[in-house]
Parts: sequence; C-alpha cells; structure tokens
Amino acid sequence: MINRCFGHIFIFCFIFSFLLKECFTQDAHSNLISILEANYPVEFTFQQKYQNQTLDGWMVIYGNGMARTEFAPPNNNLIIANGKWIVFHDPAIDRTTYIPLDKGILNALLNPKSLRKDKVFQVNEEQKNSKTIFTLEFNINNKNQKIILNFDEKSKNLLGWRLYESTKDFIDVKIMVMKEFSLSDNYNLKDFFKIDDSNSDNRKLYFGPYKNRKVKKYLGTGKLN
Repeated sequence: MINRCFGHIFIFCFIFSFLLKECFTQDAHSNLISILEANYPVEFTFQQKYQNQTLDGWMVIYGNGMARTEFAPPNNNLIIANGKWIVFHDPAIDRTTYIPLDKGILNALLNPKSLRKDKVFQVNEEQKNSKTIFTLEFNINNKNQKIILNFDEKSKNLLGWRLYESTKDFIDVKIMVMKEFSLSDNYNLKDFFKIDDSNSDNRKLYFGPYKNRKVKKYLGTGKLN
C-alpha cells in the first residue's frame, strides 16, 4: 500500500541511482542529474492514475532529499521526505511509518547527487515528440522495474512520469501546474519537511492548496472518534 501510494512522486516521488556502463549511459546519467537539479526547488499539482483509480495531489520537491506530498480530499495521507527518512502519515488513525532514505530510486529522485554514489540502475535518453525522455531500469527484489521520466525538450521542465512495477502494472503521473517553490515567511524548512507530531488541536499538518479538509479520527477498534 505504501509503495503504491508513493508511486506517483513523490513523489515524486518521481529518482535514482544508476549502473554506468558505457559512454552513452554516462552522458544520459549526467544530463539527468543536471535537468533534475535545474528543476528544483519546485512545487506542482499532479494527477496520478493507477488501473481504474485517479488521485489528485500537490507536491514540493526541494532537493537535498526533501519533499512533501499532499493529496486532494478525501485522501488525507501525507508523505514527507526530510533528507534522511520518507515519512508516511495517516491522520485518521494517527499512524506514522518511516522508511530510510539512504539509497535507491526514491533517494535519487529527491536528491539527484546520490546518482553519483550508487551504481544500481541503467539509464537511457532519447528525444521524441518535443520531449526529452529518460528511461531508468532497475532491479529490486528481481522485479525488473523501470520508470520513464518526461521533460519538455525546450524548457526542460518535468512533465510527468510512468513507473512500471512489473511488465503490465504501472502508475502514470501527469504534472498539471508547476511553479518555482518559495517557502512562506511563516514557516522554515524544518517545519515544512516534517510531521507535526504534537497533540495540539492547532497543529499544522497541511500546507497545500486544498481547503475545507476534514479528517475523521478512528480508534483502534475502527470506530469513529
């Protein structure tokens, strides 16, 4: 469930480390690092499609392993990367899950400099239909997965991506509106890229564009609180 939820991105979610084999691969590797770093810091709204399900959301990728993802109501889940951890928070049951952000595909998307460290992936680059397309192939748990990143050929803006969890199973993410990210004067980076785990009724959980959000609390028995 967590992997599917973050398959959009985070996104972003979104990426990677590579296996550098030959000159072409090294060129594509360097180009991808440059394009990703040129895009950050960025915020955008997106639409994610998986099978017959569609999710709308908002994401900020700051770089250096920091990102924040919120979904449109009624999905109240939060996904935050703070440079060391990917944090999944479900406010309905007040459950928070931490996954280390120390290597692999998520670390590389959020922190492109990690591409210079890990050598686990293969990358190819092509120009097609006014797009620059990077295809990254990786093998985690013998699943032979891949992700396709689409950038505008002229502006180099990220347009979206498709993540293949298997040959026939994939998640499509389309970026709807993108702009350079600028942090509000009311908050600092430390606050923005963390979960407020205080018990205060006034704690700040959401920073995105979605208003009138309602969170139904559930007790351990599954009953509404």
